[in-house]
Amino acid sequence: MRYKCIVSYDGKAYFGFQIQEELPTIELEIQKALKKAFNQDIKIYGSGRTDKGVHAIGQVFHFDMEQEIPIEGVKRGLNSFLPKDIYIKSVSLVNDDFHARFSAKEKEYRYYINTKEYNPLTIDYMPFYDYLDISLMEEAIHLFEGTHDFKGFASASIDERKDTVKTIFETKVNILEDKVEFIFRGTAFLKYQVRRMMGLLIDIGRGYYKKEKILEVLDKKDPSISHRVAEPSGLYLYKVTY
Repeated sequence: MRYKCIVSYDGKAYFGFQIQEELPTIELEIQKALKKAFNQDIKIYGSGRTDKGVHAIGQVFHFDMEQEIPIEGVKRGLNSFLPKDIYIKSVSLVNDDFHARFSAKEKEYRYYINTKEYNPLTIDYMPFYDYLDISLMEEAIHLFEGTHDFKGFASASIDERKDTVKTIFETKVNILEDKVEFIFRGTAFLKYQVRRMMGLLIDIGRGYYKKEKILEVLDKKDPSISHRVAEPSGLYLYKVTY
């Protein structure tokens, strides 16, 4: 039986989603919980990686078990053994051809910034900037839309064989009561891509660059040009669509 799970987590204490030997990661904690709950070693497959310190509201993973266990039992069993900063929101049975990563059609990331007043209680969940011209950032963010080679916004250590052409369907900026929300919806995202895009948007909002800097980075495909990598604390994997 193949089970699809949606998980949310506070990434503050973890070295990202993917297992890295014995370092604390989300994948490691989930596989440990599966072992405790069902007394067997079970490999999970995530919809993608999240970096150290990045959070998730709707990360997806799947795993296989020979026996069929009621989905509510899987949810309760996992949550009973997971730490309090990881929570399984839903479990469903899916067909054998479903794959959390390769079946995904769209991913949505959201980034949050506090522009009101420094708050020590929220700094691990949205970075603070005392001055940003949000109107400039709102103009600039739409330049990311469309199909582009995003190599200039990826990690400098990205595998040369990896396809760096991605499509962003929609970008949006919402000014909320206590924060500013930046939304990115696309087919997939490269390592550090959203954080580098946000880093440049922040620099544009602070007046360091014009919005045309985005076009320069896209054209030259050089990660050193995009400079700032925004803090992981403001980034959330919001939803994966299939």
